[in-house]
Amino acid sequence: MKNQLLLISFLLFTLCFIGCDPENVIVTKPVVDSDTLDYEWDSSKVIKITLNGTAINTDSKNVTISGSTLTINKKGTYELTGSLSNGQIVVNTSGIVRLLLNNVNITNTSTSPLFVLDAKRTILILPQESDNTFTDGNNYTQTADSLNATIYSKDYLAIFGTGKLTVNGNYNGGIAGRDELVIESGNITVNSVGFGIKGKDYLKIQGGDINVYSGADGLKSDKDSTINEGFIEINGGNFNVVANNDAITAQSVLTINNGDFNLISGGGSDFTPGISSSRGLKSEQNIILNGGTFYINSSDNCIGGSQHIDINNGNFNLLSANKPIDSDSTLTVNNGDINITKAIKGISSHRIKLNGGKINIASKNDCVKATKGNDVVTADGSSIEINGNTLLLSSEKGDALDSNGSIIIKSGTVVIQGSPTLPDDAISYRKSFNIEGGTVVASGATSLLPGTASAQNAVFIKFKSILAPGTILNIQSTSGTNICTYKTTKYSYFAFVSTSALVNGTYNVFTGGTVSGDHINGYYPLGIYTAGTKRGSFTIAGKATSIEL
Repeated sequence: MKNQLLLISFLLFTLCFIGCDPENVIVTKPVVDSDTLDYEWDSSKVIKITLNGTAINTDSKNVTISGSTLTINKKGTYELTGSLSNGQIVVNTSGIVRLLLNNVNITNTSTSPLFVLDAKRTILILPQESDNTFTDGNNYTQTADSLNATIYSKDYLAIFGTGKLTVNGNYNGGIAGRDELVIESGNITVNSVGFGIKGKDYLKIQGGDINVYSGADGLKSDKDSTINEGFIEINGGNFNVVANNDAITAQSVLTINNGDFNLISGGGSDFTPGISSSRGLKSEQNIILNGGTFYINSSDNCIGGSQHIDINNGNFNLLSANKPIDSDSTLTVNNGDINITKAIKGISSHRIKLNGGKINIASKNDCVKATKGNDVVTADGSSIEINGNTLLLSSEKGDALDSNGSIIIKSGTVVIQGSPTLPDDAISYRKSFNIEGGTVVASGATSLLPGTASAQNAVFIKFKSILAPGTILNIQSTSGTNICTYKTTKYSYFAFVSTSALVNGTYNVFTGGTVSGDHINGYYPLGIYTAGTKRGSFTIAGKATSIEL
């Protein structure tokens, strides 16, 4: 028994020594839908292939060579080195093929330099410090396979490693997978006259540095034959995408869980939207954003979904020549920091729920608009619900907070620097407006008042003389307790305040003076006020008190 145990121990040690030798195997965590063997290989079994101008050299019988075209006919791991002029690498086998790209430079003037005709899975490996380039021409010879990208795969394609991959698409696309396309890692740059990177069934990105400069869409998935296709899932990475059309677009669901995104679409916010879609993030169905850092500069919507948009976390800096965030059905924000610095209109959807986080919007027209699609004079079932969100709005013209249905503020902080032009409302609605809690401060030309069903008191102060930009407004109790201190940024005919501190009683109103402390959109929640001129007093008389001073 003792000898048997020794033998077993020896065999286990030997197997571990062979299998764990870092010189003979590379192992990394695969993506969820990949076989664990995709990213493991024995370097002693790697097939060497040397590219030498128009010649291809190898001792392997697993490939066939015809001039400057190499066809891989059997599964395995192949290492490519060198340059190939007007050549092509073709994968045509039923097994798994790994292509180790070790400083490869391949060009082809009439078709795709890399073509996966058939394979169970093809994995492009980018070894550390390798620099690889694929370039096509601007005029393809048409074939039955309808190749349209520099790297083109008819089956599953994955990219992995820490090296560099540069793809120059002069005919149309850069990297195209007609089935699944997975980017596990890599330093990838695509320059294309058409689309940049497309996984038709789906596109999954786990990480890497992705740079795309495209004449059409940047990252794309567009198959719509089943509900499980046409989606994009991004779990990390650094993205720099400059696209004439959409920067990132999915036929079904676009999900982003992490990453750093710098996206410019349609030339950016200095250009008006054209006929072609030019959004930053786009989906024909749903967009789900669970984290990440986003700078999106778009001629069209920065984030546009045909059905639902869910923002659960992330930091957003958005500039748009249209609407930075727009959804036909629902928009829900549960967390995150959204800063909209340039927009025609801010955010729009049929039903809007703001449950947390911070949103700062500066727009030429409506800042937040709940609508079924058209401006109407009767309610269309639209709604805005604010629960714990910090919402800071500044509109040059139009209604800042506007619903073609109802508005309900349950909690949070809403500060509105409204349009100075009549008849624009700081707050407008078609059905109902109720305040259950939180703090609401608004100014501008005018505003609609909350209904009597509100649980919290509010006061609407109309000023006999217009308040100039930079005017400080202060409301305090007769005993001197500060209720609200606020500074206008535009000419204002009125001020509207609702806060839990505004209980039944009498209050004094001051303008001018000085205030110190931090503010959010002109509101000083903890500001220290030195009194200016007393404008008058008012006594709370019901849920919505209107006075003129």
